[in-house]
Amino acid sequence: MTEETKIKPGPKWTNDKVFSTHLEALTRVEKLILDWKNKKQESMQTKIRLKSDGRYLVKFRKEPTNIEKEMKDGNRNRKNKRATSSPKFNADASV
Repeated sequence: MTEETKIKPGPKWTNDKVFSTHLEALTRVEKLILDWKNKKQESMQTKIRLKSDGRYLVKFRKEPTNIEKEMKDGNRNRKNKRATSSPKFNADASV
């Protein structure tokens, strides 16, 4: 059996512009990459999607990073957060 590690999905894609030809979309992607290099934002991703009407949509997003899960404290447990003024078991009340 193989264990599959679940990867948290990255940030959502942002729609940039819609173009009628693939060449126009490619020039837009190149312009975006050039602008990001000038602004030192090199951890960006782009993609071109073909829509059902034959037009091309340019999308971009920040590159997803693998972030380890934060370890939870045992003190953050719901059971431990309850503020009870009196305990459920009273040892003095025994016979």
